[in-house]
Amino acid sequence: MSPSPLVCREVRVTWHANGSVDEITYDGEPLIKAISNTLHTTQLTPQGAVLPLGFRRMIENLLDSIASLSDARRKILLADRVFGFKLNTGFPSPKLKRMVLEAILQTVWQWEDSHEIVHKGTIYYFIANTYLEQGDIPSAYIYFFSAIEEDKRNFPVLQKSVKEGGAYLTTSLVDNPQTRPHLYSAVVVPLRNYLQTFITEYNSRTATNLTMQEMDRKFLQADSLEDIKRFFVPTIHEIYHLSPLNSPRMINNDYSKLKVIDTLFNLSLIVDQILEYAFLRSAPREQRKMANAVHRLALHSNWTTATRDRNAGLLLSRVQPQLNSGPPDQIVPYLLDGSATFNGRSLGSQKMAIFLAYHLRNFGGHHIKGQDVLVKRYPEVLSAILDAIFTAIEAL
Repeated sequence: MSPSPLVCREVRVTWHANGSVDEITYDGEPLIKAISNTLHTTQLTPQGAVLPLGFRRMIENLLDSIASLSDARRKILLADRVFGFKLNTGFPSPKLKRMVLEAILQTVWQWEDSHEIVHKGTIYYFIANTYLEQGDIPSAYIYFFSAIEEDKRNFPVLQKSVKEGGAYLTTSLVDNPQTRPHLYSAVVVPLRNYLQTFITEYNSRTATNLTMQEMDRKFLQADSLEDIKRFFVPTIHEIYHLSPLNSPRMINNDYSKLKVIDTLFNLSLIVDQILEYAFLRSAPREQRKMANAVHRLALHSNWTTATRDRNAGLLLSRVQPQLNSGPPDQIVPYLLDGSATFNGRSLGSQKMAIFLAYHLRNFGGHHIKGQDVLVKRYPEVLSAILDAIFTAIEAL
């Protein structure tokens, strides 16, 4: 038997027998129709969308309906359905859609200040989508991760894992077509294909056999590396989004030189943190330096021996030119052109990539100064830094 309908002023909710929402009507009309009838008079200002008074009242009545329920599970399911209906309303452009949804969110926050917190995962998720449609990657991920926080708070009530939520599946690049279809095809598939291109090139250069599935297991879906993964995916998404612009001709300007330094520093920091987790997570804090992690990687990969290079200083002293002896404009050409050496021998792709990451990590951490080589040879440098990430992941 289905639960009794919920009636709260103009709102009426009917339920399926399992407790999920069957239908929502407002003033006798299906909610989606009531929204369409009211929302079309929204005004746009330089500060954002101004919702019609009747529509704001509708939102508040819907929120009051959620608050009137005593069952936590039904509260979450009703909130999810309410915000889902609002997001399905047609909008002429992503920008207008985003402005209206953020105005709705502001109304919800104001209501929450004097009532209770409701589940907002759905509205955060779909606002993130509107930012993606506008090409604003950083803003999209702020909303994605806000949606994940909502799922963390509410999914235990539904006996679900946060890893089942659309925001987690999207930001972790989970290869599951059963997730939100639009974002699976718009985000997950192209980013996985983009990474696969670099992995294929990496395997060819290094005679290794890294797969996307291994990257999933060791990194993208590894609980212990969540923070690093959260940093990596938005970074690679922005790189992918900007790839049509990131040609040496386009980015040969003073701003882009600084932007490229920032991007490459972020990727090098990811190398640093993966290696720290792989080799130094049990070491005292003062010993968790990238140089020490590179030393441990070199021992792990049989690039040297503990007898020959008993510490990081000795190991790095065998690299010529010395990695910290100059800026990227001086050091990076040696690395990319194959003239840098380790123990008098050419580096090979993996050593070159790791030493490049170490060099850019140190430079980017202490300087805001553009470097010509990083824009003129950006594709080569990007490939090498991703090689360093893949090398670090294989060492996990």
